[in-house]
Amino acid sequence: MKQKPILTQRQQEIFEFLKEKILKRGYGPTVREIGAQFGIRSPNGVMCHLKALERKGLISREAHMSRAIQLSDQPLSRSSLASVGRLNGANPLEVLDRGDQLDFAPLFENEDNFSVTATGETLADAHVTDGDTVVLKRTKSAQDGDIVLALIDGADPVLRVYYKEAHRVRLEASGKTKPILSNSVQVLGKAVAVIRKF
Repeated sequence: MKQKPILTQRQQEIFEFLKEKILKRGYGPTVREIGAQFGIRSPNGVMCHLKALERKGLISREAHMSRAIQLSDQPLSRSSLASVGRLNGANPLEVLDRGDQLDFAPLFENEDNFSVTATGETLADAHVTDGDTVVLKRTKSAQDGDIVLALIDGADPVLRVYYKEAHRVRLEASGKTKPILSNSVQVLGKAVAVIRKF
């Protein structure tokens, strides 16, 4: 049976903080967040504690990645991917060899963000198709052209493109669907990203 590592009181407190953030949010805190939580002013001070927890086998860290702290007994969860190049329609791949990372953590860091799954082809003209996951930020306001989740006259929420007119709101879908015109529209969230799996 594996012996439980012996931790100092501060190491135990930091480990519990890491565990809570990872399990509740799905990703670990930054060095800055840890420092702020425990009044540790120096990033090196935080790193000493993290290295000790890593040596004792409680956490693992990936180099050069934001939010890279993982619990050793949890499956690895990443919020960034290696960015290996740039493409456009006419030119071949421009290879990047700088260890660049495309970091998706901001989508998950904001506690105001939530997601819905699009069904059907209602927003095909806005490049949102059946099965896409739409990430939205909770807000009560929107600008013309924003994709929003909205309540119309208290009915079930709909995902539409928002336009403000003189005395009403116009919510558009694809060209095949008539727009919704209403004086009673409550915006629940505004789209910030679309995630599509092939």
